[in-house]
Amino acid sequence: MVSGLIASQHVSLSKIADNQSGKIHSLSQVKKNERWLANGLIDTETFFTPLIIKILHGITLQEKELIFVIDGSVVGRGCQTLMLSVLWKKKAIPVVWKTIQAPKGHFPESDHLLLLKLLEGILKPLPNVRCVMLGDGEYDGSQWIQQLQNIGFEYILRTAKDTLLTNQDQEVFQPKKLDVGDNSCLYIPDCQLSSQIKAHFVLWHERTFKDPVCLLTNQEIGQMVIGYYRKRFKIETLFKDFKSEGFNLHKSKMTDPERLNRLIIVCALAYLWLIGMGLTIFTKKSWKKRVYKIQKDTLNLFTIGKKLYKYLIKNNLRIPDVFKVFKLIKVSV
Repeated sequence: MVSGLIASQHVSLSKIADNQSGKIHSLSQVKKNERWLANGLIDTETFFTPLIIKILHGITLQEKELIFVIDGSVVGRGCQTLMLSVLWKKKAIPVVWKTIQAPKGHFPESDHLLLLKLLEGILKPLPNVRCVMLGDGEYDGSQWIQQLQNIGFEYILRTAKDTLLTNQDQEVFQPKKLDVGDNSCLYIPDCQLSSQIKAHFVLWHERTFKDPVCLLTNQEIGQMVIGYYRKRFKIETLFKDFKSEGFNLHKSKMTDPERLNRLIIVCALAYLWLIGMGLTIFTKKSWKKRVYKIQKDTLNLFTIGKKLYKYLIKNNLRIPDVFKVFKLIKVSV
């Protein structure tokens, strides 16, 4: 299914089947793919987690830190997926996710905590490195923040402008009533968020912003907080690659969350494979001249991977073992 998805760039099971190798008739292949997606024994722990652990280990050796982002997006028909991703080479790499039947709205905090628990299990065999969690306004719940603190994560989480906070002078305030003045950053340390939770508060504003961005964090330097939070938007690129720029996941007609979870396994493996393909371009000067020159200004490994794959197929050239590059190639992008 992964090879069929890469070739078709569409989650339609008929289009995947048409591009899968073998002598099986397309209709039979569709039925086979349907059985795979319906199989309750297929899970991320077996088919995806072992690979992502190896990739995370490679990132820790290069970067000495792991930056995670949590966000959700609509998938299939009437479903949403909550995903935790790790940032690497200007891309978000999917790590764990959960799909629920809900056309729109926020995920319950219990789902945030579930993904964090799964992430803890994945990180256990890895070297102990700095971990940072980034999240939008939905992810500022007290239990979520408390658990991030308990497991030693740094965090930068957006919060609402009407959130009630108490400063060190025991004054209660709301971010919407603060004025950042001529500065781009206002930093207020040790604010009481609840009876048990304390966090630093950062009000960030730039000329291009309609309204200031309100952040909760346990980092000590305001400008460093802003630098990290800018990276949060990479996960929007991930969902874009899964949807309109890559596999058209938003066009899937599936309504069952479990089947969509398994379809995302296929999407995630195909996504990683194409990023790996994008990285292999640095091993062949001839490939780089023909494909990479189009992307000089904005390096997008996923897009380069797609272009290189098409180039190799068109010219009947050997497809490299792309997953080796995650640990063999150091690319500054």
